Amino acid sequence: MNMYAVPEISAGPNQQYWDLGLKCFNQGDNAQTALKTVWRRLPPPGDLNLLAAIVGNLYGDTFWSDQKLQMDADLLAQYMNAATGINPPDCQRAANNAYRLWYGMLVRCNTSNDGLIPKTGSFTASPDVLINGLTTLDPYDMITKWDQTTWGPQPGLKNNTYGRGQNKNLQVPIKQGKIKIYFTSNGFNQPPASWTQLFTYDGSKQTADLVNINDQKAIRPGERSACDTSFGFEPPGAGHYCLIVCAQTEYFSNDPASISGANWNNGSSAHWITYNGAAGWHNVNVSQTGNEPLAFYNNDDVPAQFRFVARCRNVPEGAVVAMKIDDLGLEHSAKVTGEDQEIFADIEVPANYDGTLNVEFPVLPAHASISYSLIWRVAANSAPAESLSKLVRDGYAAEVADEILVVLGDTHFVGEQS
Repeated sequence: MNMYAVPEISAGPNQQYWDLGLKCFNQGDNAQTALKTVWRRLPPPGDLNLLAAIVGNLYGDTFWSDQKLQMDADLLAQYMNAATGINPPDCQRAANNAYRLWYGMLVRCNTSNDGLIPKTGSFTASPDVLINGLTTLDPYDMITKWDQTTWGPQPGLKNNTYGRGQNKNLQVPIKQGKIKIYFTSNGFNQPPASWTQLFTYDGSKQTADLVNINDQKAIRPGERSACDTSFGFEPPGAGHYCLIVCAQTEYFSNDPASISGANWNNGSSAHWITYNGAAGWHNVNVSQTGNEPLAFYNNDDVPAQFRFVARCRNVPEGAVVAMKIDDLGLEHSAKVTGEDQEIFADIEVPANYDGTLNVEFPVLPAHASISYSLIWRVAANSAPAESLSKLVRDGYAAEVADEILVVLGDTHFVGEQS
């Protein structure tokens, strides 16, 4: 057996109920009917957690909420209560449990992601977004080098670009896994309206099939997969860009283009990517010049208090790091005085603002890096504070005092050989 292939997981005691839910899905039954059908077949006294995990995730398109930008446990609980007659608190607990794991094709935000929702750590360093310039990659290489980041965009050329994912927590194969890829300008909290979808390298399709290490389209439980063909990415300029990979399955269409811009507020980018297990974002770049424009937005209808933070590691002592927003009059610079240092600048940003943070730093030597973060400073007694408290508790770099600090995005620059 190939040492890199994940062995097939033998069917557990609940395989028949996964198959029953899948049958309901494939024959076009709605989620309410599937809940009733599976519940009636479960042996007494019934397992609400199993019911929620099966139907709640096979019917991902039913329960994904564009308002909440995540799977809607409240809606699932309502449907379960109606289908089973079990009291609402028990249904709610089961629905919450069902969405603490990602069931389906997992695309990592960073190498530490293991299927827990929300994802933790940086949400802009996905190893499952790959660029290899003019050289192609095959699924075997992308799967055997699972934790290796391949990121070599070449400006002015048509780059071979890929996505990959793993069948996590499902007890059934994924038979129709596909990948879509988008790009947007480098920066922080870009809404989907600013994204551009890529086509496959030959220009014929908007999606590529996911295949396993043996080039098979049925991705078994626990198995890893990668694109069977590349997408063509032609950077429209010499700058850096963010790429976003979205995985689709027969259970989940995962279409960010369908999300209304009216629902996309300042916290949405972070929320969407960390609660959507089938999406990954990458914006780790090598800077050749040390002069970079970073896009950012105030997606709200009221002014926002933003903080920009530059985190320097192994940047040469005495170097000057600057941050500027020309039309808002921000101009802040500081000298690097230590091996690890943070430099920050605060500013109020007008409502519905589309702007550029211009950053300047020295050309980075090997093993040096500088990371920029956009942080939203939310007053504790303001309207957004209550809704943001859950996002903050889920592990984002934030502290609660007179205000709530919410990281809206990061972008990273490294030395040539880092």
